Amino acid sequence: MGVIVGMTNEDYHATADISSTVVKTVWKKSLAHWKGQKFTSSPALLIGSALHGILLEPHREIAIKGPKTRRSKAYTEMEQDLGPDQVLLTEGEWYMVKGMAKSAMANPAFRKALEHPDRQNEVSIFAECTSTGLAVKARPDCMVKGVVYDVKSTIDSSPSGFAKECWKYAYPIQAAYYLYVCKLAQIDVEEFSFLAIEKTAPYVAHQHVVGPELMDWAHEQVLLTLRRIADAKQLDDYGTGWGDFTLLEKPKWL
Repeated sequence: MGVIVGMTNEDYHATADISSTVVKTVWKKSLAHWKGQKFTSSPALLIGSALHGILLEPHREIAIKGPKTRRSKAYTEMEQDLGPDQVLLTEGEWYMVKGMAKSAMANPAFRKALEHPDRQNEVSIFAECTSTGLAVKARPDCMVKGVVYDVKSTIDSSPSGFAKECWKYAYPIQAAYYLYVCKLAQIDVEEFSFLAIEKTAPYVAHQHVVGPELMDWAHEQVLLTLRRIADAKQLDDYGTGWGDFTLLEKPKWL
């Protein structure tokens, strides 16, 4: 339990503690989806990791420019030579991520957070949930003076567009979970901001602050979900909870 600085992303994900991804999966879908979940990499995940590396650890060479396609001998050979936390992108993806990072650092709010002298980037936090006894963990992208910042690549960073993605991907649940784990570890944080960057030119970047009313609601959902996980572990029952069947009825708009 506690805060670990310098832990690799691979080592962090190798621990069995409950993460925000687990909580989001159970909240959005079911316990069965969590237990049956298998991690698989994808271009989208690689792009996100590369963007995080460029913005949060600019002193390290995280994003590696590869050939034009993954279906090449050169790409396979370069994959074998990657160092810890390094991400191999195609040539097009590499230029895209560089464009996203440039746009992000041109945004005053982003730049202020990501270059703040007192910032803490990607620290690994481990704690025990006081209401369930579950071992929980979080790895905030950036923390600065009581604010947690999370970098998100997105299709649409506009207020209405990103709001839709927040519900699609359960981002408010992630935000509340991170603040909860921080407080369990006695880290003083009170606010959560998403730094959203579009994945297509001109790579518009915009900051989205989670409001207090939404945060309070999401916090309640996090606690309820952690209780569901704890009960499931105790009973060794990881069903969907959907019942035997669902009756499909005519919608009101039809």
